[in-house]
Amino acid sequence: MAALSQPYETFEKPGLVVSYKLSNIKAYKGALCAIDSNGYLVALDHATANLKFAGVANETADNSGGSAGDKSLNLTKTGSFVFKAATGFSPSQADLGKEVYANTDWEVQTSTGGLTNTYKVGTIVGIETTSTGASGVRVRIDNYTQ
Repeated sequence: MAALSQPYETFEKPGLVVSYKLSNIKAYKGALCAIDSNGYLVALDHATANLKFAGVANETADNSGGSAGDKSLNLTKTGSFVFKAATGFSPSQADLGKEVYANTDWEVQTSTGGLTNTYKVGTIVGIETTSTGASGVRVRIDNYTQ
């Protein structure tokens, strides 16, 4: 095929927020979400195999009473977010710059210990307290989402 010889409209969409079809689950605002092997969005959980980290839920969506794909959920695919430190992970200043793995849809850790499947979700850029008052870390997700 020949190279362009005139302007071409690519129908650009900014990729900061993307809508995905939701599996038949309820996903909460602030959850780490992933695409499952069927192509639907689910809450990230290390116990579930073959997931691809997709982003952080912008709102709560409940499709637990429907069929997969009946509802959609908007995810943010870039930026930084505060997540709870998983049990056994006591974040410190020395953890800045380390990659983290998802334990649950809102808990992260720096080691792979105790994880059935390992899903990297970002890099620690700060030590902070979560909105629920728990010990947490600010995680930059850029370049980790699919």
